[in-house]
Amino acid sequence: QEENLGFFARLNLRTVLYLSPEVLLRGVVDFFEGMNVKVHNLGLQAWKPEPNWTPICDEFIKDALEMLLDSSSHPVLVCCTSGVLQTAPLVGCLRRVQRWSLTGILEEYRAFAGSRARLLHEQYIEFFDVDLVVLPEQVPSWLVNYDLIDEREEDARIMQLEKELQQLTEKDEVLVTAEERVRMRRIQFALRCREAQFSTKLVKDTSA
Repeated sequence: QEENLGFFARLNLRTVLYLSPEVLLRGVVDFFEGMNVKVHNLGLQAWKPEPNWTPICDEFIKDALEMLLDSSSHPVLVCCTSGVLQTAPLVGCLRRVQRWSLTGILEEYRAFAGSRARLLHEQYIEFFDVDLVVLPEQVPSWLVNYDLIDEREEDARIMQLEKELQQLTEKDEVLVTAEERVRMRRIQFALRCREAQFSTKLVKDTSA
């Protein structure tokens, strides 16, 4: 919606990945281009005039993930018309690349998609071949290979994050600044990522 453009102006975006197979409003495109934000209309580029065509396919998801994982294009906005039908499966496949446990992935997907969650999308996420994705030269710092991390250093980092989160949580709600709220959300996200990764590693170790 064009009335929301003022909010986007504060995000300092470099890239927009639009996943729906529709043309963006001219005013929206002009707005982003005026701010030197590169807009990729991936859904429209991938669209094919076939009765059974769906944007949730390997080629589309692979292209979107490789753009999303290129940190040189960050900050990046990922969106679709519904806010769910293309965005949620893409994020689910991103979690696969991050090696989250399937349980954690589907819990997040269902919480985000709500009543619009689809079994077909859940199955696609589960069986998506992550080896199709070619990682760019510059990947974001949150894409971590935990197999290469010293467990003691990682445990110390997690303990520090938990301590910082506790201090922020115990602070008087009125005194919490906007920057501290953002920091709390980032810490919570980091802890969820670690928990999901640990669950995956535990399953692998048990089955080995």
